[in-house]
Amino acid sequence: MFESNLLKMRCTLIFVLSVLSLACAAPPRSDNENLSYFLRYVETIRGIQIHNMLVVTVKFVEQVVNSVPVEHRGPGSHVLETFANRGRALQQRGSTAEKYVYIYDLQEVFEGLKNNLSQSSPESQKIGMSIIGLLGVASEFAKEDEMVHNKFVEGATRLKTKVSPATIARESELFNAVNKYVTSSDVQQHETLIEDVLRFKNRY
Repeated sequence: MFESNLLKMRCTLIFVLSVLSLACAAPPRSDNENLSYFLRYVETIRGIQIHNMLVVTVKFVEQVVNSVPVEHRGPGSHVLETFANRGRALQQRGSTAEKYVYIYDLQEVFEGLKNNLSQSSPESQKIGMSIIGLLGVASEFAKEDEMVHNKFVEGATRLKTKVSPATIARESELFNAVNKYVTSSDVQQHETLIEDVLRFKNRY
């Protein structure tokens, strides 16, 4: 299920990028249309990134629950099962914002389990041992971030060839935000920087 969902989203990204590439053959757009088109493109690839991260998160939580023998499952397993169910529901009909919040709730969920479960219980010990899997989650997140960053850079490079120098100067605030994201190598800052770009999406 996990692999098929992830493959589906990657195929969706390929499809979206193909459509965007084909659109380049359409009649020339105005500068404002090109700016709007770029921002919709950024919103799309970010949405796919967040969805893929959600799928990774849900899969990890499911694996943690499954690692606890049925006879040892208790309140901790119940919390994780509820969290996984919420994630599966968001996969079907959640907004990008809801998915983003869910992903970053993961740490809070595990911190709560650490503080509230008896550390000597078999369930708690098994869950605690499984947390090392978060390293794998972080690795998958980094791959998604790199993919989006690369696609963003490609899109920004194309955009700058399609708008006039006068428009770049006029929209310096947007292009400064674009350049900050393009040149940033700090993964921890990428979400904030891409949100700074997307705040212009309703301007054009």
